[in-house]
Amino acid sequence: MALLAVVAVMGLCSCGSSSAGPPSEAAATRSNSSTDFDGSFLAGTAKDNGASPETGDFAPAAQRDSPVARRWVQIGADTTDPVQGPLTDAAGRTLYHFEQDTPGVGTSACDERCAEEWPPVTILPEGTVFLSGVLEGDIGNFTRDDGLVQLTIKGRPLYRYSGDTAAGDAEGHGASGLWFATNPAGGRALLPQGVDQ
Repeated sequence: MALLAVVAVMGLCSCGSSSAGPPSEAAATRSNSSTDFDGSFLAGTAKDNGASPETGDFAPAAQRDSPVARRWVQIGADTTDPVQGPLTDAAGRTLYHFEQDTPGVGTSACDERCAEEWPPVTILPEGTVFLSGVLEGDIGNFTRDDGLVQLTIKGRPLYRYSGDTAAGDAEGHGASGLWFATNPAGGRALLPQGVDQ
């Protein structure tokens, strides 16, 4: 059943329809959206929407750079502090922003070796973005120099940190004074007590 749900979602993506409103409304709310993303936005978690195991955010580490992993992404607000808490993906990995990126311009200052340590949150052009406690209008995207479509929150490009090894880790928060866990407003997240920072 879960596989059928994902196939159905992917079918919706490929035909360009969206249940979240007309394309003109979406384009108006995401100032840095590229024309290379023709995917879908679904409210709720990936799990609640029947996303298949070992795809998207659930893909094994060895496949995280594959099309299977880029099939879908979840951007979720912290359930205990949905305003200031850190955004995470469906696997519980913390999402970060880079202070050297300029919000809203649709470019990333992190590429090559930087992007190996701080993998950008990327998705296939026809992929699905699950939103849990996050507004669709706050999510943008742009095409990176390497050709991948990267997601943004409030114009800020989103990344993961390779040093985070378990769900809930935020080892990259404050790294070099430039990397910070991100809250739903695109600012620096307030981390819960007990989280390494």
